[in-house]
Formats: sequence, C-alpha cells, structure tokens
Amino acid sequence: MRILLVLLIMLPSLASAQKEIELKRRYFGSYEGIVPAYKLGTALDVVDVEESVIQIILNKGEISVTVGNRKIYGTYEVMFQADKYYLLDASMNGQLVNERILVYKRGKRIARDGLYPQPVSTMKKVKRFNK
Repeated sequence: MRILLVLLIMLPSLASAQKEIELKRRYFGSYEGIVPAYKLGTALDVVDVEESVIQIILNKGEISVTVGNRKIYGTYEVMFQADKYYLLDASMNGQLVNERILVYKRGKRIARDGLYPQPVSTMKKVKRFNK
C-alpha cells in the first residue's frame, strides 16, 4: 500500500520533469504541396472541392498555413518525437480544432492531417532566394 502511495505522489513530478521537445532549426522553412480534390457533403447536396495549392511556413514556435488564397497563423508545440518524424500540434487563430503536422526527419517533407473531410496533404521543402 505504501509503494502505491509513493508512486502516486512521484508520478506527477516525473511527468512534469520531462524535457520539452523542440523542433530543430533545419526543419524551419517553407513547404509547398497540393491538397487533393475531395467531396464535401452539405445538408442539401454533395459539393466537389477541387485540388488547391497549400503552403506551410514553420519558424520557431510559429506556423502559417496558406490554402488557396486563405492564410492563417498560429503557434505549435511538438507533441511527440519518433525515430522518423516529429508530431506537431498547431493551434491556429480563429479555429476551434488544432491541426496535426508530421515533420519527417528525412526527405525534407511534411504532411498535414487535413480537417475533415480534407485529405492528408504531403508537402516538400522549397528554397526561397531573396534578391
């Protein structure tokens, strides 16, 4: 019984002692891709939504997502670090639901888990040259 009590007291302190995971600087930058076409069901009809261009810009703690001509900003936290990717939880301004972004450690690519019914979008890192 005492062991259980000690574990219950120590568990919260161990959980709060975990080091916060940060996204490495080499993953910052601009990623571009395509949101595939999908069908959107409304109360009266099913609407076909055409594919559109998507761009995600990652900086330290900040994210911007541009789909078509709509641009939204927000912040992110690294939820999880696996062997092959980081999982980001992005809180976007004006959205109730957070977005999930996978940042792959190899291949300079990311994937955005689209808000239902949007499909998953895969993007590649692009280089921008300032002139």
